[in-house]
Amino acid sequence: MSDPWDDLAALFAYLWARLDAGVADAADPFRIVALATTGAEGAEARMVGLRAADKAAATVEVHSDMRTAKVAALRRDPRGALLFWDAETQVQLRLSVRFNLGVDPKDRWDRVPAAARGNYGTDPAPGSPIADPMAYERTPSVDRFAVLSGRVTAMDAVSLRHNPHRRAMFGGDDMSGRWVAP
Repeated sequence: MSDPWDDLAALFAYLWARLDAGVADAADPFRIVALATTGAEGAEARMVGLRAADKAAATVEVHSDMRTAKVAALRRDPRGALLFWDAETQVQLRLSVRFNLGVDPKDRWDRVPAAARGNYGTDPAPGSPIADPMAYERTPSVDRFAVLSGRVTAMDAVSLRHNPHRRAMFGGDDMSGRWVAP
């Protein structure tokens, strides 16, 4: 098998295949990723689950409780970044994403497993002070479920396995690629 890090087109296809694997397999390293936004006090990051990736549309999707700080941050500024890391392959991928909060969540809600729905609704709201670690109730509701879907505007990929390291960036309307110094 040829090394996708030898050719930009092969690398672009490989990166989207890795995103697809993250969507399909809960154990894949590209499933749970860091989402960075600009919060009221500056940069904020938290872990989220990758729920959809579409190479043809250049979109990705994560889910959240509507009342979280990340949703508030994306309402103020829809730009965010997703950071992926695979320790085994030593691949880091950073996506610049322009998120859209206007996606109707009702069709997605039906696909969320019942056990996972509790993540999308608690009383009190996420981030509220509570008396002890269990002083909240899980109250799942489609009205509290946010679909954070966004267009990938840039991809920055680094292989730390290669010596010397390799790095490529993809962007623009055609997501054209170029090699850059790591």
